[in-house]
Amino acid sequence: MEKVETTNAKSIVLFDRSLLNGGRALDEILEREGFHPNHFDNLRNALEVTMTEKPSVVVIDMDEFGEKTWSTCLELKDDIGTRKTGIILLSSNNDDMLRIKGFEMGADDFVVKPYNKRELAARIKAISRRLSATEGKKIKVKDIEINLDEHRVSKAGKPIDLTYIQFKLLYLLASRRMNVFSRKEILERVWGKKVYVTNRTVDVHIKRLREKLGEYKYPSQYIETIHGTGYRFL
Repeated sequence: MEKVETTNAKSIVLFDRSLLNGGRALDEILEREGFHPNHFDNLRNALEVTMTEKPSVVVIDMDEFGEKTWSTCLELKDDIGTRKTGIILLSSNNDDMLRIKGFEMGADDFVVKPYNKRELAARIKAISRRLSATEGKKIKVKDIEINLDEHRVSKAGKPIDLTYIQFKLLYLLASRRMNVFSRKEILERVWGKKVYVTNRTVDVHIKRLREKLGEYKYPSQYIETIHGTGYRFL
């Protein structure tokens, strides 16, 4: 079994170029909160340090690194040492589809530039606190086991390959078993309040999640549809 390593709760790595000269104000705010921010303008160097230090949060400036951001997110979430590291994406592009893709690739937050440095620092702090609180947790419902440390799901001991959004969706439902979640609540909790997606998006992802759990016929023994309301985990 692979060894699961905890994140460095006070280490922050920023993948950026523009902040190297203008990021001192943000650093001062973070340092007052007890964090240790490090800026890198080289993507490979930033990744190497991240894999070694396992910071609690990384901030990636998409305007600087473009499409390479996606492979970076996937690399961080695929590595057992950094899959618990929070990811915040920065972009001057406020397009909803870009936000959605960011969350599907594993991002925990998406901040539009220009941004308030105190707000960004507060977001970093909130993600670091939330992820630290989930370390060491496992949820077992019926024959489904969700391992938050390793970001893995298994059914009857066999691994199930889920996307990041599917994992968040399953964890939300299973963590509050028998609680009915409305589609609006699911959208806000899984995709975020600032991302515009429709109720149909939830239905499509629920369908795909059920298929990943091995269910292709109705009714489901795991996720129940509450007509006119939403869903719950049985």
